[in-house]
Amino acid sequence: MKETSHIFMLMLLFLACCITSCSNHKQQETLNRAESLMEAHPDSALSILEGIEKSELGSKEEQARYALLMSMALDRNYIESTSFDVIQPAIDYYLKSGNPNEQLRTYYYQGRIFQNKKDLDNALNSFVKGINNSLNCTDSLTLIRTLVAQAYLYYEFYDFDSYTKANLRAATICKKLSHKNYEFQCLLNALNGAILLENKNMADSLINLCNSFESLSYEHDKSLLEHQLSYDLKFGSKQDLASLLSHKNELLESDLNCTLNLAAAYNKLGDNHKSKDLLDYISNQDIDYDTLKYQSIYVAVLKDIGDYKNALSIYEDFSRRVDYLNSIKFDQKAQSIEEKHQIELQAEQDARKKNKIIWSCITGIIFLVLIVVILFLLFRSNKTQKDLAIEKAKNTELENKQLKSEKDKAIQEAKIKDLENDRLKSEKDKAISEAKIKNLENENLKAERDKKALEAENLAHRVEILENESASLKELMDSQEELPSEVQDAIKVRIEMLNALMAGYITNNDQYEKPYESWIKELTNNTEEFMNSNRLAFQVSHPRFIQYFEDHDLTISEINYVCLYAIGLRGKEVGNYIKKRSHVNISSGIRKKLGIDKHETNIGIYVRKLLKKL
Repeated sequence: MKETSHIFMLMLLFLACCITSCSNHKQQETLNRAESLMEAHPDSALSILEGIEKSELGSKEEQARYALLMSMALDRNYIESTSFDVIQPAIDYYLKSGNPNEQLRTYYYQGRIFQNKKDLDNALNSFVKGINNSLNCTDSLTLIRTLVAQAYLYYEFYDFDSYTKANLRAATICKKLSHKNYEFQCLLNALNGAILLENKNMADSLINLCNSFESLSYEHDKSLLEHQLSYDLKFGSKQDLASLLSHKNELLESDLNCTLNLAAAYNKLGDNHKSKDLLDYISNQDIDYDTLKYQSIYVAVLKDIGDYKNALSIYEDFSRRVDYLNSIKFDQKAQSIEEKHQIELQAEQDARKKNKIIWSCITGIIFLVLIVVILFLLFRSNKTQKDLAIEKAKNTELENKQLKSEKDKAIQEAKIKDLENDRLKSEKDKAISEAKIKNLENENLKAERDKKALEAENLAHRVEILENESASLKELMDSQEELPSEVQDAIKVRIEMLNALMAGYITNNDQYEKPYESWIKELTNNTEEFMNSNRLAFQVSHPRFIQYFEDHDLTISEINYVCLYAIGLRGKEVGNYIKKRSHVNISSGIRKKLGIDKHETNIGIYVRKLLKKL
């Protein structure tokens, strides 16, 4: 029963794991589908995300991904959020464990919420952190949006230089991605910054870049015309302004700030009535516009038409506003300095905390080492005591063995007596075996006599062969009187050597062999002379053998070389005797001339077979 219940529990656990795995897989697929629709169809992505039950989201990573995608969907659908309830799981997870893309997105949408709350300082701080963490980022669109949002905040803080740089960086990324519309808009923003900074060279360069775009939409053409008006107001002539006023209707269709530029243009051209009409039109609208710009233009218009009283009144209000903005900028700068100081203090605290952790680790390591040393000493002490106990046990065991050995010794002495009796018996057996050995020695002596008789018979046979060879050589000498002298000398030497060798074998006397040995040494020490003599002897005794080699175009030195094999030498012995490094090359050349098969490598066997055959 217990085994059955265990199996049942395991099955339930396995089933629960499968259900959880399938559920997680389904949620991942839903999140992937929402993310794929985010750019092209953000409304569909939002609808999919709203259909997910938050309670079904398992891990923190899954909850963080859902929170980030939901924040993206709300922002892409222009639903402004001023609460961190939605994005908080992503902030908690991704800012610590996320990859560069996830961190950039989290910082961007965190900054967007700060921006919606009008907390511009924290919004800018979030955007800056996101950009600083984008080194290995591949989400270029989010990076572009972050740069543009950052540039907008710089504009709000009147930091036009940073505003211009951020837009230029965004335009560079857009160009790499071939996003023409985004690139054009970023270049226009950068142009606006260059005009505000009164940087004519940069403004000229940016206008040329914008004019190089082809197939611009009507909206883009109108935006470029607005910025051209701003450029001409700052750097252009009255003639340039007059030319632009031909597009008055298009410019009026733009926002009120463009209408302010038109009013400034008419003022610059001296048509203050049209300028005043435009300014009055703007003041009657309920739409926000640049009040400072409006007042600066209105002061110039009233001054030109002679209404100095109203001009002074508006100028005083303008001055108050400018002073207020300058104080805000100062406060912002002071706040930035204070924030920087706080960051430095935090860094110092983190460094101290890090050092404290390091020293704590070092102290812990030293403590652990001391514990290990103490444990080692205790272990060693226990081991020593254990060894002493083992040694004591061994001594006891040795004493027991000694007592046992004394008993064994007594037994051994008894065995020795038995062995003595066995020895006496073995001596009798030895006497019998000695008698048998004597019989075997007699049989060996008889066998030795038979062996000597056989050797004598073999000696007689060899003497007979030597006599026959000597007789044949003498016969040859007698029958061929016209042999060359060197051949005759070689045969005489051979005969004398054979006679001495036969006398030594017949008489078994070393004195007959000494002249033979001296002849051998004298003859063989001169390698060339011996090889010539050997060839001449074969030429007389085996003329067909020598003629065979001459027919195969062997030289005299090669025939001499072959005749060494004919007298029974082996390849290594031939090489040692002639003492030539080219011994192998000589053998190879002879094989080629004789047409010996490459597999028949032993030329000595071939030559001796040929000698018997011929």
